[in-house]
Amino acid sequence: MRKLRLFFIVSMLLSGMFCNSCKKSATSTDTVVTPPGVGEFVGSVVVYSKADTMLTYFLKNNYNRITGSLELYTDDDIDFNKYLVNLKSVTGSVRLYKIRNTDLSFLSKVTKITGDLQISACAGLTSLAGLSKLDTLSTNLIIENNPKIQNLNGIGLVNTLTNLNITNNIALQSLSGLSSLTSISGGISIGENPILASLDGLSNVETIKVNAIVYNNAIQSSLQGLTKLKSIDGNLSLSGLPSLSSLTALNTLNDTITSVLISGCDNLTNLEGLNNLPYIKKDLRLVSCAKITNLQGLTKIDSIGGTIELNKLSAFTSFAGATVLKGINKDLRIVECNVLSSLAGLTKLNRISRDFILDDNMNLVNLNGVDVLTLVKGKMQILNNEKLTSLDGLAPLMVITGDLDIYYNPLLTSYCALKTSVLSGIPYIGFNNYNPTWAQIIAGNCSK
Repeated sequence: MRKLRLFFIVSMLLSGMFCNSCKKSATSTDTVVTPPGVGEFVGSVVVYSKADTMLTYFLKNNYNRITGSLELYTDDDIDFNKYLVNLKSVTGSVRLYKIRNTDLSFLSKVTKITGDLQISACAGLTSLAGLSKLDTLSTNLIIENNPKIQNLNGIGLVNTLTNLNITNNIALQSLSGLSSLTSISGGISIGENPILASLDGLSNVETIKVNAIVYNNAIQSSLQGLTKLKSIDGNLSLSGLPSLSSLTALNTLNDTITSVLISGCDNLTNLEGLNNLPYIKKDLRLVSCAKITNLQGLTKIDSIGGTIELNKLSAFTSFAGATVLKGINKDLRIVECNVLSSLAGLTKLNRISRDFILDDNMNLVNLNGVDVLTLVKGKMQILNNEKLTSLDGLAPLMVITGDLDIYYNPLLTSYCALKTSVLSGIPYIGFNNYNPTWAQIIAGNCSK
């Protein structure tokens, strides 16, 4: 009887375990796997050489769309028209590297690419002809290192991009072909295109949400093509554009911008074109621009959120154009502006919230022009100014919260305009024509 009872108990336990294993967990969920649709290839089509069989498989199964990327990395003689004749969309990126084609007719039926379109080092490509049906390009257009491409004709239906990168295309003359483009949710980077003369082709772009970077286009003389641009939420960076003579194409910019960074633009004389900018959130930096004479074009900007840097501006004579500027939230740095003789034009500037630096300005004679400057909330440095004879112009300056450094000004003999009542840092005065102590200056023994 005892054995029978034991057998019964074991049988019941085993039966319960089996039944429990058959029950669906109350918290479990079924994973529904959707099979590929008719004509859909799931995965990436990647070709490195003529020996790859992927394209043959694609054609044999009559695929017309790719849920994945199309990546062609070969200069082998392959008839892509034959294999991709039915392709209509790519849910991913299209990357073309070193392909032999002279155009992109093998993509003539493609209407949608949800990733990047990258075209790199395609030695025979002369245009984007073949992309005339493409109306959706969800992320980036990258055109780089293509020695024969002359324009971007053939991609006329795309109206939005994330980023536009056009780099090192030695035969590129024009951005024509992008006339449908109205907004860029990221930024543009256009550089190293030696015969690109303007930005014509971007004539309907109204917004750039991040940075507009244009650099090292040797003959680019204007920003023509950006005449409808209303806002750049990031930086405007122009560098290595020796033929650029005007910013007037930017007249429609009427929203705040993060920074304006201009360097190596030796034919630019002023900032006319930025007249409708209300505010610069961070920096204004002008460096190594041989013909900039003043700040005409900043007529609406009454404060700068970051630093103003003027460096190696060999023709800069005055701050004309900055007549409404009242405050600088970081530094004012004036370095190697060798024809500047005073600070004329800064008539309303009353506050510099960090450092005020005047360094190596060969013809600076005095500091007249800062008629209402009362506060430097940082250090003040006056260094290596060969013709500086006095500190005239600084009479309103009452507070310097950092150090005061006055060095290597060989003609400086008068400090009498310096009537600062609060100097929180340490005064360092030496290697000038006259080197009084701070106590002497306060006591009135301020000139030689």
